[in-house]
Amino acid sequence: MRQSAEPLVSQPISRTLEHNVNYINQLLGIGTTWDIMAKPFRYGRLNMMSYVTNGFFLTMNVVLVLDSFHRNVEAFEREHEGQTYDIEELVFYLNTHIDFVQVQVINQMSDAVRFILSGPLVTFIDGYDKVLVVDTRVYPMRGIEPPMIERVVRGNHDGFTETMLMNTTLIRRRLRDPRLRNELYQVGDRGQTDVSLMYLKDVADEETVSAIRELLRSVKTGGMMMGEQQLVDLIGKVKWNPYPIVRYTERPDVAATALIEGHVVIVVDATAEVIIAPTTFFQHIQHPQEYHSFPLVGTYLRWIIVISVFMSVFLPGIFMLANQHPGLLPSWAKFFMASRNDPLPLWAQLLVAEFALDVLRLAVLNVPVTLSNAIGIVSALLFGQFATQIQLLQPEVLVYMGFVMLAQYATSSFELASANQMARIWIMLWTAALNWGGFLLSTASWFLLLLTTKSFGKPYLWPLIPFTWRDGMRDVLIRWPSSDLGGVPTILRNRRRAR
Repeated sequence: MRQSAEPLVSQPISRTLEHNVNYINQLLGIGTTWDIMAKPFRYGRLNMMSYVTNGFFLTMNVVLVLDSFHRNVEAFEREHEGQTYDIEELVFYLNTHIDFVQVQVINQMSDAVRFILSGPLVTFIDGYDKVLVVDTRVYPMRGIEPPMIERVVRGNHDGFTETMLMNTTLIRRRLRDPRLRNELYQVGDRGQTDVSLMYLKDVADEETVSAIRELLRSVKTGGMMMGEQQLVDLIGKVKWNPYPIVRYTERPDVAATALIEGHVVIVVDATAEVIIAPTTFFQHIQHPQEYHSFPLVGTYLRWIIVISVFMSVFLPGIFMLANQHPGLLPSWAKFFMASRNDPLPLWAQLLVAEFALDVLRLAVLNVPVTLSNAIGIVSALLFGQFATQIQLLQPEVLVYMGFVMLAQYATSSFELASANQMARIWIMLWTAALNWGGFLLSTASWFLLLLTTKSFGKPYLWPLIPFTWRDGMRDVLIRWPSSDLGGVPTILRNRRRAR
């Protein structure tokens, strides 16, 4: 999906109200576009034109603001009758008298247009080359609901929404550290999507923060309509490597924990997930349920996830090798053997089962909820009974691929699960082509891919390579009691402070 990144040419703010009004009306299509409202005002010597976008405010709020605005501008005019004054004096008076929280002044037409389209009440005043902005925004949003992916049995069940302000508030509710910084950027020449960069000053590595900050400033795109993934593609220079260089989370507690550990959190407006960067392969394996369980149980769950992740990558390849060399199997491992020779070779059956399970997943995702049960029943009949009767698939293939699908989604990182699926298919194809040599070659190339992958300059296989035990590999393998948890991981520590 290509988007034009050509920026709009913006003229300076004129001291003549008529020039500004003509420019804004033509640019925004006032009179044609029904949801942008323009209202003229005259208070004493001041001629004004206010613009606001419908749907971003509560009507009674705007009525109260305009009433207070009217009264205070008239009072200011009476106090300065026969005197000259600048707009800063008017803003200061309104800030101290108007019955609303925020009034500010801007001096760029591009900023005025952006504010009009994002919700605040923007007012041009005749005789001044600056603009008043009163933030009356109330974003449309759904209520806070449980996360859809990172669900837990116990613990908090609030998840992020599509409103950036609400998401940053959910994080601040958990992390009341005065060092928490929240920087605002606009990304996209047309969309101008609000993006927040959050980090803990003196905890996060300053070089990493500066690098991500510059990447956000340098993004060239028409719009950010597809949200967080499009932003990651742009700032992470993502090409064809399937492995995620960031972690997505719907949980405020996970985001707050990441900030304490020295990560950077990026909040994209109109997206119900936030971005955690940089990240490593092993951080995608962690699950919130581990920390809502006692340490021993959490450690057990972590090992289950680790084993499941690697089984989802290698099990089909091992199954193929076992059937290519049945004489090497001990008696207790005979369950790896297929029971018959069907018209399709074993590798083709594994691919058919892989694609069939993906078709099932997409069908359940796309059909209405009321039909999802019917889709499941039809799929069970097709792939469980009839596929074996017509000798399309062997029962062993269905068992192993069904187990692989379950193991694939044992991690809460959908992105890592999808990347592991690509690795699994890669290993299956090479094993089918070259037997043992193909399995070893594909496994080595998969490991080399992970070894050369970087997440904003950080090695993807840390703490395995380079190997780090304390505050590294031991925290990957064991869910320690809270009293024994390590500090900031060495890979994320502020290098300037360390020096």
